[in-house]
Amino acid sequence: MDELAIVEQIEKSLDQGIGQGIFPGGAVLLQRDRMSEIAVYRGKTGIGEQEPLVTEQTLYDLASLTKVVVTLPLILLSVQKGKLSLTDSVVTHLPQLGEGHEGSEKEKIKIIHLLTHTSGLPAWRPFFVKGSGKREYLHMIAEEQMIYKPGEQVVYSDLGFMLLGFILEEVWQTELSELAKQWIFEPSGMKYTGYLPLEQPALRELAIAPTEEGNPFERNMAEQYIWQLEAVEDPRAAEWRRTLEHFAWRQEVIRGHVHDCNAYHGLEGVSGHAGLFSTLTDVARYMRIWTDKDAPVRIDPLLLSFAVRAQTGAVAPRRAVGWEASTTGGTLEQVAHGCTGGDLLSEQAFGHTGFTGTSIWSDPVRGATLITLTNRVHPIVHTSMNTWRRTHHNQIFSGIKPVGTS
Repeated sequence: MDELAIVEQIEKSLDQGIGQGIFPGGAVLLQRDRMSEIAVYRGKTGIGEQEPLVTEQTLYDLASLTKVVVTLPLILLSVQKGKLSLTDSVVTHLPQLGEGHEGSEKEKIKIIHLLTHTSGLPAWRPFFVKGSGKREYLHMIAEEQMIYKPGEQVVYSDLGFMLLGFILEEVWQTELSELAKQWIFEPSGMKYTGYLPLEQPALRELAIAPTEEGNPFERNMAEQYIWQLEAVEDPRAAEWRRTLEHFAWRQEVIRGHVHDCNAYHGLEGVSGHAGLFSTLTDVARYMRIWTDKDAPVRIDPLLLSFAVRAQTGAVAPRRAVGWEASTTGGTLEQVAHGCTGGDLLSEQAFGHTGFTGTSIWSDPVRGATLITLTNRVHPIVHTSMNTWRRTHHNQIFSGIKPVGTS
């Protein structure tokens, strides 16, 4: 597929998402080996009549892309600088974790377990309803019941990446936002990337794509969690119910503040699992770390290679280190579970998504990286995003031949 055809396909894909009401607009960038980048912008930042068009200066809430744009590279840099090892027990750096419920089991959790979502910690908890700050969050995670033994299953866990952010701050004795700025953003030329954009002059001047009107989606998640506790007559249910009933939920359209409630209410907008804002071109600059041997941020190539390989055996979903791994070459269970990057990725492909409607997928066999930024949570969360996302990746990657083929 030539460049014009690729542009037309990306435009068509974005227009389909806009037409279906999944998001008001979006930005897509395709990087290909030894070829110029292709960037496409469609639609508006929001649904209001006065909302500006999406451009290269549109700032998006990256949501869980924070995990792979901030936390993962900082952990890998910490490894090669001798600050920690992937095989370290988490309690080595966060002893509070071993002082709570099932402390002996939590002592078995290693950093690699957090990175591969095999720690045994639950996926999510509405901690923001009960407390805030690193100390209180550590205590609440320490008191959580393990849902399986470390290394046995894959359960995508925000809690694990909160802990990784805490570990980074401990080993460097520096705030996570400053570490990211010093080691990732500034060297990479990412001038329009950071946490807390309304507090940064360079970011607050940009058009910031809005997210949800209030947080009804997470409010419902919190309600469901408490219903589950009540159903099994968990003694904690009454306290959770009381705190939820008095919680001050956001009501307005969220813009410039992180959408994720644990990051916003609980961790002052800065976390290892969410909180980062960026533009399309800045995310593309970041991905050079993984695709360009001459990238200004140098992580050992063997460490990079290890991080993008599937590490979780036959269980589903298939995870690399930090990244989601392609299901190609996986078990039937893994293939059936599905891949957010679609069905046409090679076994070497790796990627990640963000709840707000963002994604990165890179396929070394095709020599291509596709970055997609939308705000599918505006003004409400659209659940058809996952179907659109897989189709989007299939349509675009199908037009890119594997490297070395004619």
